[in-house]
Parts: sequence; structure tokens; C-alpha cells
Amino acid sequence: MSVNIAFEATRKIKVIKTGKIEDQTIFFDAIQTPTKVTSRIMSSTDPFQAYRNYVLESCSDYEESIFDEDDFWGENPIGVEIRNDGPYLVERFNDWLKSVEEAGYDVKPIIL
Repeated sequence: MSVNIAFEATRKIKVIKTGKIEDQTIFFDAIQTPTKVTSRIMSSTDPFQAYRNYVLESCSDYEESIFDEDDFWGENPIGVEIRNDGPYLVERFNDWLKSVEEAGYDVKPIIL
């Protein structure tokens, strides 16, 4: 069985209706990681940076056909663009981290 990395953000909230203090938890939709990589990230002194590094290492360049705006069916490519999703995925992770930290959450890596 393989284990994957996940990032959990938790904070204490007060429920207005009941006055109770409860935990609120949300998760970041991390990319799947092999067990060996999950262990490496969890044992890192900076698991957030270790995750970013893995994302950039695991995403490779690929070609995507470019079509004229009038080519609705995508039948005649007019060019090719080289793409890599790694920087976008890291930016998405960074934006999530920033937003949850600003909202008062504590973030930690966990194993799923």
C-alpha cells in the first residue's frame, strides 16, 4: 500500500449559535507522491519546500498543439507550445498556504 503526502490546515473557531469552540480543518489537494517521496518530505527540515521541489522535479515539459481561434474542432494545428505544469502547481500551493495562514490556520504535512 502506498502512502501520500497531504497538507492539513486547522484552526479553532467559536460557533456563534452554540458558543462552543471547535476545530476547523481543510486540506490542500496535493499531487500524489510515491511512498519513498512521502517519507523524504515528512523527514525534511522544511517539508513545504521539499514538496515544492518534488513537484518541480516530477513535472516535465510537454508539447501542446496550438490552434487558430476559428478552428473550433482542433483539426489543423498552427504551432506547438512547450508547457510544464510544475511552476503553476507550486504557485497554487503557495497561494493556498498564504491564504490559510492569513486566515489563522496552522498548517502541517500529514500522511494519507
